[in-house]
Amino acid sequence: MTDVQAYHLTTKRLVLRGLVADDWRDLARIGGRDDVAPMLFSVRSPWPEADVKASIATSQYRGSLGFRAAICLPDGELIGTVGIGRSANDQPISCAYFIDPAHWGQGYATEAMIEFLADSFERYDIDAVVADHFADNPASGAVLRKLGFQKTGESTGTSAARLEPAPVIDYLLDASDVRTRT
Repeated sequence: MTDVQAYHLTTKRLVLRGLVADDWRDLARIGGRDDVAPMLFSVRSPWPEADVKASIATSQYRGSLGFRAAICLPDGELIGTVGIGRSANDQPISCAYFIDPAHWGQGYATEAMIEFLADSFERYDIDAVVADHFADNPASGAVLRKLGFQKTGESTGTSAARLEPAPVIDYLLDASDVRTRT
């Protein structure tokens, strides 16, 4: 098995690294927030320790698609995650991310995703990636469009932190549209 620490990318302001078990507290604190969890499909608010630890264990970098990486500041502070893998039923490859609200509006999601997607397209010879966001999260849509994603439609999705299904905007990024690295 590939060492989880083997995954490492840097940008001008960020470090992307493999998740480790000790990241669970930061992930629970960020992802389990009432203003973050409803924007994610499988995270509850609060995000229970056992669920966070199980998520880390199943999404660690092992050298193939189906992993998440920590987004960190140069001092090591974990401020979010990025991930890529196959959707359910071997559908197209999908990506996702979330950022600590304390760091929203600073371009970190865009910066991390530019590097992460460029590396993923190259590393795994990917032709296209899909992404989506709940309609009541327009900031995530703005990030996806900055990355070159094109809207492909609308659907309905559920979140473990929402009481009812909600509208979702669907996107596609073709390999020919991948932004260059920072």
